[in-house]
Amino acid sequence: MRKIILILALVIITVSLSGCLDTQVAQIEQLTDTINDHIISGDAYFNQAATSTNNYQYETAQSQVDNASSDFNQARTSTQEALIYAKNLQDQVYINYLQITLQELDAKINATSELKLAIPLLSRNDTRTGNTHVDLANGYMDTSLEYQKQREDIVQQNPTKFKS
Repeated sequence: MRKIILILALVIITVSLSGCLDTQVAQIEQLTDTINDHIISGDAYFNQAATSTNNYQYETAQSQVDNASSDFNQARTSTQEALIYAKNLQDQVYINYLQITLQELDAKINATSELKLAIPLLSRNDTRTGNTHVDLANGYMDTSLEYQKQREDIVQQNPTKFKS
């Protein structure tokens, strides 16, 4: 009788754990969609802000760079949450992907911060200092593209883990 109860308990635990694992994978997939949406939106706002800055539309640029910052920070928060699930699963592919995503987002957040600093300087005709911040923003964005390429490589190498 004791063996039957023990076996039944192990079956229940196994079934419940497999459900938890499936749920955590589903959470990662859902968060990854959210992350990608925020990155795409943040990139669009950042590019619009750069264009507006180049066209001397500083108020518009400030609003757009604020929106970019918000999107990148929301993506970062979702990435941190997804990373917790990946670590719970001990899934190295997801862990690597999400850690690279965090590095990409940190670069984008730094780029956005530099552009935020540049806009008021450029609006006051302090072009030397403003352009220094613009150059730094461009450098951070270039770095973020390197991380983006690494993420894309992971997706290509693991098509069963990442839906198109």
